[in-house]
Amino acid sequence: MPDLNHIVSTRSAEGVQVWTMNAAPVNAIDPDFIDALNARYDAALADPAIAVVVIASGLSVFSAGADASWMSRTVADHGLDHLLAEFNRTMDRFRELCLRLRRGPLLTVAAIGGHALAGGLELAAACDLRFVADRDELRLGAPEMKLFGVLPSGGGGAQYLTRLMGPARALHFMLHAEHINPREAAGLGLADVLCPPDELMATTQEFAVTAARRAGRVGISAARRAVFGGHELPLAEALDLDHALHWDAMRRGNFLPGVESFTKRFG
Repeated sequence: MPDLNHIVSTRSAEGVQVWTMNAAPVNAIDPDFIDALNARYDAALADPAIAVVVIASGLSVFSAGADASWMSRTVADHGLDHLLAEFNRTMDRFRELCLRLRRGPLLTVAAIGGHALAGGLELAAACDLRFVADRDELRLGAPEMKLFGVLPSGGGGAQYLTRLMGPARALHFMLHAEHINPREAAGLGLADVLCPPDELMATTQEFAVTAARRAGRVGISAARRAVFGGHELPLAEALDLDHALHWDAMRRGNFLPGVESFTKRFG
């Protein structure tokens, strides 16, 4: 196992765990990077106090995608066919990681203060929400079609981008394969909240702490399942799911303590 803190350091408080990616120079996605994120997610799940994970970068880049130096070494040592096999194995694991983040009980928020490109954008798109520094020079992009003639699907990005942007806009974005700035990303549904650069982490953490305090893991998990799971169902089935999640969260979550506190103010 690689040194986790060298790749992703963590700090926890008030129901929120912040992951800071530190894999210099560009948080490139390789087997060690995937191992580190999976290990961090295991630890977050094992701590019942954690309801929200914020994924940020300690570098000037959020993540630039697959590790180009690893790809070059593999080609030089073993040839293109070996790279294709290794790349597919690695990206299969990356896709599983992204799906794990989306399907798990924790709210995941990407705090994007630097360029998010290729697999880095896929990681951000797989998160539930994206808070982005409002810097015109910051770039978000899926250049895979321009560089390699393929869709950005190593981490399942084509599907996450489609769910964020809608089919036609996502298809144009992936085929055009040019970088966009944060305001353009917001217009496409890719950036949920734009923040002044020096306020990005404070704004993201304030939202995360408030959500964790109000809902806890039970309430957040129910809301995520209702939104993401229900969105993919016919309305009648989605309403049944919503009903079941709502009552379960009321039974196990913060509803009864909240009602007790609320009613005391009027007693």
